[in-house]
Amino acid sequence: MRNARFSVLGLIVLAGILVLPGCATKKFVRTQVGTLQPSIQEAQNATKENAERIDAVDRRAQQGITTAQSAAQAADQKATQAGQAAQTAQQSAQAADRKADTANQGVQQAANRINTVETRLNSIDNYTAGETQAIVFKLNSTTLSDEAKSTLDRIASDVSSQRTGYMIELQGFTDNTGSEGYNINLSQRRAENVLRYLVTKNVPLFRISIVGLGEANPVADNKTRNGRDQNRRVEVRILKTASGRTTN
Repeated sequence: MRNARFSVLGLIVLAGILVLPGCATKKFVRTQVGTLQPSIQEAQNATKENAERIDAVDRRAQQGITTAQSAAQAADQKATQAGQAAQTAQQSAQAADRKADTANQGVQQAANRINTVETRLNSIDNYTAGETQAIVFKLNSTTLSDEAKSTLDRIASDVSSQRTGYMIELQGFTDNTGSEGYNINLSQRRAENVLRYLVTKNVPLFRISIVGLGEANPVADNKTRNGRDQNRRVEVRILKTASGRTTN
């Protein structure tokens, strides 16, 4: 029995010895952890502060980037607007130049027309009478005979080859039969008929002048039938420049 009690007591002592180191180890760990806890908390706080600083720096960087991008875009827009304004100004300047050129051309054309008119006016007194042809008519008639048309065809052909530097003067006449008013009207209609025929042959209208003079300026004696036949006429007179130079 004694041996048995000693054996149990030994086991209890041994267990106590084994348990005591375990309790001591946990206490040591708790002591060490308690000592390190403030340092761990401080490290966590420092990490949090660093993260916040990094976030703040990142936000400022992003804001800076955004501001720079906005400034760059604004600068691009201003540059584009400036380019468009410059292009518009250039187009306006070109349009103004074209208008100025057109105005100058108009002034030059007007000056040329004035010179042409002055030349024509100055050349009026330089025309001299050339060939004169008499187109005769039957009594109280304004109808052109075939012979009269043939003569007018030749005249139209001659002046068409010259083109410039000439005028055609048409003077209508009658014999002395009938009243003065009737004869004036008849002589005018005869001259107009000659004018109309020449124009159909491409003689410019502005180169022809007409007048009806009635029984004035007879070329033969109205007392005879032959004389009256000669007086019923339209005189076609070609006027040319005295020097032979052409004018427009």
